[in-house]
Amino acid sequence: MEPLLNWLDHANMLKRLPRTGWLLAGVQPCESVADHTCATALLALGMAATINAAPAAHGLAQPLDTGRVVSLALLHDLAEAVLTDLPKRSSNLLGADVKHAAEAQTMATLTADLANGADFAQLWREYDAASTPEARLVRDADKLEMVHQALHYAQRGQRNLDEFWLGHRWHYELSANLFACLQSSRK
Repeated sequence: MEPLLNWLDHANMLKRLPRTGWLLAGVQPCESVADHTCATALLALGMAATINAAPAAHGLAQPLDTGRVVSLALLHDLAEAVLTDLPKRSSNLLGADVKHAAEAQTMATLTADLANGADFAQLWREYDAASTPEARLVRDADKLEMVHQALHYAQRGQRNLDEFWLGHRWHYELSANLFACLQSSRK
């Protein structure tokens, strides 16, 4: 029971951990990492269903594995339960290699004692490397959820959120189209 309870303790930490980028932009109160994770998983599930209705139209030879999509989305920020939510400016200072190594080590530690823990750590590495169509979809959903949240904060009067709209590259045309819709809602 101890490995599962430890896993749950770390998952619970995400509910209390605010998304640091929002805090630095002056958003209070702001969403937690768990809020973001849940919304990302739901968005990724919906996007996968849309893509799976016509995989070839989205450049895929076969449908996405939706179970894998949801698993990747649920795991994508779990390391933050230990490392916290490092804002972009901190990640830039540390460098991508240092950040990714710390996250990989944290995920290995968090999953070490779980049944199939190595599979969970592998899923996180898949997400981190964007090495599969499912991982690329979740990476897109992660960014789109953030942009969607920025739109909602702006609609309630928050300013100073331009950085959350910049520099995105999309793996799927669906993602680019969703981003365009969000941008048009912003104006």
